[in-house]
Amino acid sequence: MICMKKIILSLILFFILSIGGYLFYYFKITNVEKDNIEFASIEDLIQKEYPKTLCPKDLNPKSFIALFTERYNKNSRFNFVTMIGDFPENWVKPNDVQYLISIMHSREKCCVYMNLFSSHMLSKNGEVGGFALIFLNSYISQTKINLGLNCNPKTDLESIKKIEKWYNNQSLQTK
Repeated sequence: MICMKKIILSLILFFILSIGGYLFYYFKITNVEKDNIEFASIEDLIQKEYPKTLCPKDLNPKSFIALFTERYNKNSRFNFVTMIGDFPENWVKPNDVQYLISIMHSREKCCVYMNLFSSHMLSKNGEVGGFALIFLNSYISQTKINLGLNCNPKTDLESIKKIEKWYNNQSLQTK
């Protein structure tokens, strides 16, 4: 009977210490965050508490290219932008075509596209012109863009010639 009382008292003491430790930790962390609130903006707090994963639907071709070039770091082996979700139908609009045509020759290095669910990281870089070619081909064929789990496109001279031919035909038809 005495042994049973010792076991019960030990368990109660253990639970009290565990709960006390948890509450001490929780309140210490909460108070530190409250102290920092006055120096943070609302956007910083929202981003800290609810980080949003990038989606293609939130971008357009110009902002996509800008994002992938701005985040590129030539000194890093891990140059990728992680996104989730599919590209919307007709993502490339007619007013994007001129911009994409102007950059399709570019061999400027940029980040690689990586889907959030990808388990493989590519160590090679993408090229701005490669993404432009993918986007233009999607617009020309009226198909949805599918970059798969990873994509590091390169500029391709044969694709450029096909697109230039299509663009010249479109220009002649509009005259």
